[in-house]
Order: sequence, then C-alpha cells, then structure tokens
Amino acid sequence: LTHPAMSLSKEVLTKCAAAIRNADALLTCTGAGMGVDSGLGTFRGRNAGVWPPLKAFSLDFSEMSDPRWFEDDARLAWSFWHFRHQAYVNGTPHKGYEILANWGKRMRYGLFSATSNIDGHWARTDGVGEERVYECHGSVTHMQCVKDSGRIWSTDHDEISQMKVPVWDLAAGEKVEVQCGRSLRKCGSKEEEWVDAIVADDGWSILSTAGKPMTVTAVRRPGGSDLTRVHPESTLPMCKETNQPARPNVLMFGDFGVNCDRIDAQNQQFSKWKASLPPDCKLLIVEIGAGTAIPTIRGIAESHLSSFPQSTLIRINLDEDSVPSERAIAIGGLGALDALSRIDAAAQSEEPRE
Repeated sequence: LTHPAMSLSKEVLTKCAAAIRNADALLTCTGAGMGVDSGLGTFRGRNAGVWPPLKAFSLDFSEMSDPRWFEDDARLAWSFWHFRHQAYVNGTPHKGYEILANWGKRMRYGLFSATSNIDGHWARTDGVGEERVYECHGSVTHMQCVKDSGRIWSTDHDEISQMKVPVWDLAAGEKVEVQCGRSLRKCGSKEEEWVDAIVADDGWSILSTAGKPMTVTAVRRPGGSDLTRVHPESTLPMCKETNQPARPNVLMFGDFGVNCDRIDAQNQQFSKWKASLPPDCKLLIVEIGAGTAIPTIRGIAESHLSSFPQSTLIRINLDEDSVPSERAIAIGGLGALDALSRIDAAAQSEEPRE
C-alpha cells in the first residue's frame, strides 16, 4: 500500500506535532539527505556530491567509493577519501540534529539514531553521542588496515589533514596534460605518455585539443604534479601497530574486507534499546533523506513501524516521499532542516501552556 505525499499544510503540521507530543520514544533514521544542510553531498539525485576528478575519469561517486582502489592505486584512493574526510569532519551538524535530540530528551525512553551516513555527526550531537547511534556503514572517525588485521582505531584527523593533496583549481579552457591509459586501475606508470588536453566549460571534464570529450586516468598542469592523487612525497596512513596500509573503517561498495566489529557493537546497542521498549510504546520514527536505491535505512524505519502497533512514521524526503501505511506521514519537496524547523515550530506552538 502506497500513499501519495501530503504537502506541508497546517493539517500535516498538526499531525506531526501531535505525534511528537504523544510519543514515548524517538527513533531517527537518516540517510545522505540529512547531511545536505551541513554542506555535504549525496550519492545520487539533485544534491549529489562532486569530487572534481570524477568527471575526468567518467566515474560516479559510488564507483570511486570502492575498497579496491586502496590496493590498486592508494594515492588516488586517499585523494578521494581525503576530500570526503575533510568535508565530514570540518562540517558542522546543522540545527536539525539539535531539534531531533531535544525531542528525544523529552520522551520517556529517549532517542536512538540509526544512520547510513559516515560523517560521525550524530555522535557529535549533544544528547545522542556514541552510546545512542548505530552507524550501519561505519564512519570516517575510525580506521582499519586495508588487509583487515582485526584492529579498529580512532582516526588521527591531523594525519589526514596534513596529507599533501593537490587542489583542483583548473579553469574552463585551461591547457593541461593528461594520461589516457587503457584502465584507470592500471594507470600511473611514469613511462606512460602525457598528452595535451583542455579543461571543459564545467571546469572538471576534459576535452582533446580537437574539442572531443576524453576519459583520462591522470591530469596535471604542463610539467606539474598529478592533480588527482596524493603527492608522491606525502606519507599515506598506516596502522601504527602492524605498519600496514590503512583505510577508513567504512562499508564501501562491493566491500568484503571491512571490519564490522564496531558496526556490530553499535547494532547490539540498538537492539538492546529496542528490546527495552514496551510493545505498546508510542514510538515516533522520523526518517530523513533515505533513498530507495540502497533501502537499508528505509527498511529499518518500516520494520519498526510494523513492530510497534502504536508507532508513527514521519518520512521527510525531497523526492522519494511515498509512505507504506496509514500511520505514516509523508513530507516531500523539502530539505531536512526546513522540514524539521517547521515541524518543531508547530510542536512548540501546540504545547500546553502552564
């Protein structure tokens, strides 16, 4: 059963405010759309993130988020993950995190957060923290060995920040040199020929000197350093105990080498919290920015809606906002912060006055 989304009318706001007021517990289920208001990109859709070399390589964000790059081309892998790490760690959780945390603080059984985001923002939110979050895809706040040694450790953020990563500041029409090996995974040979090319109007794509689109494997200014990889003189992250190459403790696409110990421990905390809720708990589930391409977070939200007969789901999604039940409220066409701010204002205005 699928119901079309309702606009954020007074009726919808009233329903949301009542659900907040009556709830015993809050479960937040967040996908990439939650981070957009913190300046972070999503994997797909209108807010897809852009790492400049991707267009030159003719790859999408998910293809680059593949653990094999750490074995095939570690300097390329770390250039990409340096970009992501800096965006996530230097970004600040937007006001919507605080709004949700404040709702949970007022509820009898509190709040738990389930998220597919790897930015660590829920763990940094007052009232949530490490104890109340399940990061089902891991987080850039932790590392492991490329060839899993069983160790997981906290990311040394200074080590990542200090890596020498060239800035892609090419201008449209600028002359560059590129390599065009048969395979990006087999490129990087010092003997491979560099050929002349031109930066396209978007500042990212590459054209031949004849103006035809090119798929390349490396880009540099004439005689300069490759702009797509960590500088050759820069040290890449290593495990200090095993002296083995390191990678983020994140579940990537096609990832069979991720160490799931931390993810599993968080999942156990989540299960204990769920088990502590009575069957008649008025659980409020707020799902934000979780897409259908990889429906893990939507699945968690909908399974809890089914498990607790008196629960309510508020689904906030810019484009994919249909809902599975009469006990669900769909809010489409709005970003996370805008929707949460409006709902919060409505909830506060309807609170009984002393």
